Amino acid sequence: MNASGSCTINVTFNPTAAGALAGTLTITDNSNGVVGTTQTVALTGSGFSGNSVAVNVNFGLPGNTMSASTNYFNAIFTTVTVCTPNTSNCTTIPNILVDTGSVGLRVLSNQLGGVALLPITDTSGDALNECVEYGDLSYTYGPVELATVQIGGETASGVPVSAGGTANAGIPVQVITVGATAPAGNQCLSGGGPSDNTVALLGANGILGVANFPQDCGSGCESSTTNSPYSICSTTACGPVGVPLEFQAWNPVSAFGSADTNGVILQLPSIAAAGQATVAGSLVFGIDTESCPSGAAPGCSPNLLGSAQVYALDQNGNFPSTVFNGVTYNINNDPDYLSLMDSGSNALYISDAATLGITDCMVGSTDIGYYCPSSSPLNITNIVLTDNNGVSSPPISLSIANALTLFSNNPSFAAFDNFGGDSGTGPTTDSFDFGLPFFFGRNVYTGIMGTTAPNGANAPNGYFAF
Repeated sequence: MNASGSCTINVTFNPTAAGALAGTLTITDNSNGVVGTTQTVALTGSGFSGNSVAVNVNFGLPGNTMSASTNYFNAIFTTVTVCTPNTSNCTTIPNILVDTGSVGLRVLSNQLGGVALLPITDTSGDALNECVEYGDLSYTYGPVELATVQIGGETASGVPVSAGGTANAGIPVQVITVGATAPAGNQCLSGGGPSDNTVALLGANGILGVANFPQDCGSGCESSTTNSPYSICSTTACGPVGVPLEFQAWNPVSAFGSADTNGVILQLPSIAAAGQATVAGSLVFGIDTESCPSGAAPGCSPNLLGSAQVYALDQNGNFPSTVFNGVTYNINNDPDYLSLMDSGSNALYISDAATLGITDCMVGSTDIGYYCPSSSPLNITNIVLTDNNGVSSPPISLSIANALTLFSNNPSFAAFDNFGGDSGTGPTTDSFDFGLPFFFGRNVYTGIMGTTAPNGANAPNGYFAF
């Protein structure tokens, strides 16, 4: 090239991983007459492979149907890929329930397709197990093992190093042992509920818990066994154990190798009062991390907070108080009473039939636990939620139809936005579990504990926004 000349150098960026990536362009020349002189240019870029995954409200698994005695309606499913850590040995599992009310990926053992995960053991080689109890008192039991988890275009290949993890070692997931029951002494047995350790009982191939915590147990059971769902079973005995953060079941979103680690948005369209056969939507990863301007990578899903109101949660992931019909329900710091947005619950579990002045549904002499108002629908307009900063929501309006009428009119429908059930027996026991019907027609944001709310709200325990 002649002195003082110029040329154009084109550099192509083909990332093979998500997240910020760095590189160097080195140019060899004879600057100042010295052959072999090098000039370097620092390069940066971001790998991106899609920050959302399709979700669908349907009956899920073959054989699941709607009836007065089953819970397979209003279930929302997605697809997850699970791999042996740091390998390409993977299996893709459909019909995983999306749950904003729990934390961690849980898959039935017979859905792994021969993919071997890595056991977590103590110094004696005994496996770490977990027993998780749900709101209906049923439970899942099985070992906690390490896996690489891929959801949509996002990958969780290891617990963050800042939390004690090791790069590419996998994240802890629960492998639900098919047909197993929990050994005596596990806390998940305290409610007396049944095991959900089969596809038929669980109604899904697994659960994707994307609530507002990075781990499902947190610092409270690192060293304490008082509330720990974890146990070690030796050849002679089982006993609860405290578990370091890096070995607790992890929220995969918190471990993604991208900027989209601070929460999720569940997006579902509105549906008719009569219900709908199926409903398609999206689970978007990250909050205010992707604006997706013109020319953005294919698969980029905008996740800006926009005008949604942020509501800071208490240490248990709840709204601290709820006002309904002039009664204040002080839920703060009591994990047995809930006020939350829970996509894993199939109904609006709010208040109780007596308080609402309606009746439960009866099939023969059996109370099936759902509401059957004689004047349907029952319109509720006076629920106000108050967050951890004292910010109150506008009055929330809900509609509850007669469940048996919904079932009989549309037996092939899987989705209803006006379906309710008892959460307690009266003002001293009632909870407010805003299940999947609340999500229809809304974008519901779940911010993860320890991240910063986009609008600057003080929400150290995470938040909901809508």
